[in-house]
This record gives sequence, C-alpha cells and structure tokens, in this order.
Amino acid sequence: MAVNSIGNSAWLFNTAGMTTNKQQDSIAKLWSNYTASQQNATGALAGLQEVNTNLKSLMASYTDAKSAFHIELGENMDALGTSAEKVAGYNFSVKADDAITTSRTTDDDGNVTTTTTYSKELQAALDTVTDFVSDYNTSIKFFKDNASVSKRVENMAGVFGDATYRASNYEQIGLNVNSDGSFTIDETKLANAIINDPNKVSRTLGNDGLAGKAQEHIRFANAQADKLFPTAQAMLGDQLDAAALYTGKAYRNMAAYTNMGNLLNMMF
Repeated sequence: MAVNSIGNSAWLFNTAGMTTNKQQDSIAKLWSNYTASQQNATGALAGLQEVNTNLKSLMASYTDAKSAFHIELGENMDALGTSAEKVAGYNFSVKADDAITTSRTTDDDGNVTTTTTYSKELQAALDTVTDFVSDYNTSIKFFKDNASVSKRVENMAGVFGDATYRASNYEQIGLNVNSDGSFTIDETKLANAIINDPNKVSRTLGNDGLAGKAQEHIRFANAQADKLFPTAQAMLGDQLDAAALYTGKAYRNMAAYTNMGNLLNMMF
C-alpha cells in the first residue's frame, strides 16, 4: 500500500527511496534509448557535415566552371570582333608588280628547291585574313567543345559553324570550308585572288561577307551570354535536391536528440 500512496512519479524517480528491479530496468532502458538517440544524432550530424562539405565543393566547381566559360567566351568574342572589324575595312588592293616572286636553287645532288616570297603589302593582307580565320576557327571550336553545356551553346555552335551555304564563294578566294564549318586557307590561291581580284576578296570577306556574318554572330552571342551557361539548379538539380533532402533528415534527427536530452535533464 505504501508504494501505491507514493504514486507513479515517485516510483519512476525513486523519490521515496524505493529501488526495485523493475525500476532499475526502466531507468536503464531510458538511458539506453537516450544513448542510442545520441549516437544516431552524432551520425546524422557527421552526415550533415559531409553533405554540406560536398555541396560546397560542388558549388565551388560550378562557380569555377561558369567563370572560366564566360572568360573564354569574352576573350574569343573580343578577338574575333577585332579581327573581323579589321578585315571588314581592309583595302585588299596591292601592287601586282613583284607581289609574288619565286626563286629556285639546286643543290649538289640536283634537287631543286622553289621559294615563294610575297611583297610586304601582300604579306600584310595575307596575315590579316589568316588572323581573322584563326579567330573564327577558335570561336567555332569553343562552342562545339562546350555544346554539351546547354542547348543554347549547342545552337550557338550551329550558328558559327554554318558556312557551308557559301562554301563555293569562299573556296574561289582560297578559303576551304571544313565539315565542322571551320576554314582552311589555301595561301597560294588566296594570294593570287588578292592580286587579281581584290574587290571580290573584299566582297567575300568584308561587311557583306564573312566578316559581316562574324560580327552578327558576335552580337548574338553577347546578347545570349548570361543565358548560355545554365543555372546551378538546372545543371545540378538532382544533387542539390538530394543535399536538401539529407540535410533536412539530419536536422530532424538532431532535433529529436535535443528534445530527448532536454527531457532527461529535467527528469534527472
């Protein structure tokens, strides 16, 4: 009867000095549950920290990749814009006299070597076209190499690489169009075209030709620049969602552990 008069709370916390096997088992079970909860929470916390670390690393990689993409995009568009502007306004009329000279030498074994030399004026014209074509090819390669980044970049690769519809015009002045839209220069053919028909070279490469097209493409690319590289959510959506899921789970476990700890502190 004495036990009944003490009540359940006195029995649980042994306020009446009563220590029974049943009471000890109950308290031991409570501490065991608390220890298990503590261990689970510790594991959850470690998991949370790992997720946060991985997420930070993932976002840092994304930021670096995005920054590198935009830097290279800007450099390519600036270089191409400069060389296209130069070609568009270039005067391809050069003095035909002595523009191309050839010399032949024969060695002791009778082997003949032919050397072609261009005048300074013609060489400058060839260099101007060569620099422009090189920058154009670099831009095509940049977009094609990054085509998997987004649909917009893939489309941009198609825009820059679509020179096949005027391939015959380019080939007439010594610019051969490759399957990917890039160009290979036939220097001898280009040199002769500059000497014999500079107006045709200007039309083909100038404002109404390839340089003008390049400038249009550059304006389009620059207008799309902020949209070419996808957002972190678009590129890393699954990983970000998974991180949020596991983070939330860990926080719930931590909350449960904290509540249990507060309860035990009040009880003991």
